[in-house]
Amino acid sequence: MGTPIGTSWPHVVDDRIEVGGHSVRILRAPGRHGSGEGEPQLLVHGLGGSAVTWVQVMDGLAARGPVVALDLPGFGRTPVADDDELTVDAYADLVVAVADALGWSEFALHGNSMGGLISVLVAAAHPERVTRLVLVSPALPPTSPLQILVPSRATIAGLGPIAVSTGSAAALGLLGAVPEVLDRRRKRALLGLIFGAPDDVDPALLDLMAREFGETREGADADDQRRALLTALLSIARTWVDPRRVWRAIEAIQAPTMILGGTADALVPARVLRGVLARRTDWQGHVLDDRRHALMMESPEDYLDLVERWYADRVAA
Repeated sequence: MGTPIGTSWPHVVDDRIEVGGHSVRILRAPGRHGSGEGEPQLLVHGLGGSAVTWVQVMDGLAARGPVVALDLPGFGRTPVADDDELTVDAYADLVVAVADALGWSEFALHGNSMGGLISVLVAAAHPERVTRLVLVSPALPPTSPLQILVPSRATIAGLGPIAVSTGSAAALGLLGAVPEVLDRRRKRALLGLIFGAPDDVDPALLDLMAREFGETREGADADDQRRALLTALLSIARTWVDPRRVWRAIEAIQAPTMILGGTADALVPARVLRGVLARRTDWQGHVLDDRRHALMMESPEDYLDLVERWYADRVAA
């Protein structure tokens, strides 16, 4: 069932499941390398990402139980159906439906960026089902909408080069082909949002990302991908402009929760995470120096170590 995602991840297979008449792409790692026992874990990617953003940690997480990472409709290799709303609320409903299709009555939930926001909504709405919650640079709103207007130093440092290279590419595109060197700089700047040292990234992971996010791929077509990106982004923006509903959800969560982030994250400032942790003093939090937006990709060893220590601390308590 399914095909291996790559030789670097022999226990992770690429598969599909039917969810309410929709074909959803998943990556699957069986618990304890085949037993299927233990605590199920569902992994939700961020805006513009896919299930492969979790591939570096899936085998390690599988030591505690079966692991599934899904592609949300319009991202990765899950196509968009005519009735898909492509909002964070609709995606939250889909996450629960995927758990139902897998036969999981209870599960731990890991969410990165937009996937973190989605996971908060799921955990608040279904406290009887979510056993644990790990939020990795979650796209949660600041305590005041005015904070959106004041970018952090990490935001300026991370997004500045992308804005410059994209603007230059757009201007040069009016005159002809974009120079290859400029395109390389833009791609390197995008990698810099995730990796502190892009030159040191595992070549197998870079190859997988190139195949996953290249222009030619199965599943959602280019128009659907653009629509999903824009619609989901607008739905996130609405929660930031009026954050009361999300903050009510944060207050309502009953599952043990850990937040992971970084001081060099250009997309989710460390101050936002610290604001959440100040409100939920019972949650555990780690805002790591010089880490960026996707710790499970940038430093999978740190991610797995922090998750394992968190589990061990709760057992001891």
